[in-house]
Amino acid sequence: MGSAKELMELAMSQQKPDRIPVMCQMANGHTIINTKVHPIDYWVDSELWGDCLIKMRELYDFDGILVHKPGRVHDVMDLVERSDFDAERPTLYMKDGARVECTRDDDAYYIKSDDFVYPTLDTIDMEHPLSWAPDSFLAFQASKATFDYKTPEEIPNHTFATLDHVIGKAGSQYSVHGEVRAPMDHYLNLLGMEDGFMSLLDDPEKARQLMDTVVTWSSALAVAQVRRGAHAIKISSPFAGMAFIPPRMYRDLILPYERQIAEAVLREGAYVYTHTCGAIGDRLDLLVQCGVSGIECLDPPPLGNVDLEEAVDLLNGKMFIKGNIDPVNTLFRGDLGKVEKDVRKILDIAGHTMQGFILSSACSVAPPVNPDNLKKAVEVCRDFIP
Repeated sequence: MGSAKELMELAMSQQKPDRIPVMCQMANGHTIINTKVHPIDYWVDSELWGDCLIKMRELYDFDGILVHKPGRVHDVMDLVERSDFDAERPTLYMKDGARVECTRDDDAYYIKSDDFVYPTLDTIDMEHPLSWAPDSFLAFQASKATFDYKTPEEIPNHTFATLDHVIGKAGSQYSVHGEVRAPMDHYLNLLGMEDGFMSLLDDPEKARQLMDTVVTWSSALAVAQVRRGAHAIKISSPFAGMAFIPPRMYRDLILPYERQIAEAVLREGAYVYTHTCGAIGDRLDLLVQCGVSGIECLDPPPLGNVDLEEAVDLLNGKMFIKGNIDPVNTLFRGDLGKVEKDVRKILDIAGHTMQGFILSSACSVAPPVNPDNLKKAVEVCRDFIP
């Protein structure tokens, strides 16, 4: 049996390793709770965050580590007027009137200043879509890996501090994955959710013009991470499911742009997979057309509408599957018996026949999940014989 990284390599190349690899994405709150770090330190310190990711891999004996973003924002504390580390929600008060609330059991949240106004498709600079933004918003979006770099070469080295740290410590033995935002994700964060979605209907031509710019951001960051040693790249595409857009809009506004990212990563010799949560049962064939190596989530009912057996029949030989333990009803609400039952069912469906299967939570492991439940899922996977 090979190393954890070699097992992941076999699965992502659509082969069947001697055992099924397992790797889950952690919600930030779950990591903060289980490493007991201060949430402000977690949000600003690249190496500390990398060490947290490594500790979580050790806690659950995963075969890989997802570095959600390549690093923390360089010199972000220079933008802070004052901080409150002891508040119920520890808070950074920014010099431009905004604040960042670093919660103790969830993501950090950006609270806009009173005079904050999003641009529109008519006012935004299509070539440099962040040129309007206040410094604190630029920093917060950078913490989510949205920044105006269109080529890998122009991205500063400090951007990759966490990724470099994790690869340096664990990359020889474990599969370390980078991540980029899907172009639609960038788009909605530039215009705001409500106006962003409305503008897709009101002015699709200008929407595509903006997407043409932001896809270069994701492609550049993806390629840069691969060149620094990332084994695979995850495309975070949460707004591409049935709850947000119909298949015809997926064909126009998701497929061509995520295909560009996939092609860029594959040219560099790495793997690339899409994370789209929720109901996606009507667009699995469109996901295949994106040209990605794999798919993550495949949320089962009631969170989504994917039947795993049908997905295996459709996707086998076309891409790998990373999924699909229900993170709410199994990992959060379930007891050890339910976890074992549900994980065994997933493995029986996909573990024997799927060419390229990685056991994972469908979406992120939620903050309050009992670690014993996730350890049980890994234990069941380790005992399974493909």
